[in-house]
Amino acid sequence: MAIPVQENCDPNKPEEALLWALVGLPGQQQAPLMVHPDVLRKWSKHLWELGFRHYPDLQTTEYHPPARGADQWLNGAGQWVPVGTPKAAHVTAPNMAELTRHERARIIEQLYANGDLSHLIDLRELPVSTASENNAEHHRAEGEGEES
Repeated sequence: MAIPVQENCDPNKPEEALLWALVGLPGQQQAPLMVHPDVLRKWSKHLWELGFRHYPDLQTTEYHPPARGADQWLNGAGQWVPVGTPKAAHVTAPNMAELTRHERARIIEQLYANGDLSHLIDLRELPVSTASENNAEHHRAEGEGEES
């Protein structure tokens, strides 16, 4: 579920009119929402029913969602900034099919260096005695003559 932003909230629907204003409340560190957006919709409606309304001409800050990472409510990199501050371009991952073999190899090197691929096994580091497709038949033949 995406982070509710002002441009995507209908100001005439009580469930959305103030929803965007409940994002990234002060006091939270790198967390745009401490509760699920469905609960915030109820809060927006509650505030609406209490008479709260938005006056755009009085607004001095606006929320900029994260420019990096997933566009969802658990991504906490967004921030409130002065109205009119240019938004950073959203950064996306490169299309691997468009990269050269050398560029893909550099990305893999960087992922290894950052530890992002540490869960993978490098076959070059396995001991020679480790079973492989090439020596499985040999091990099977040795085992047939033994009794369990």
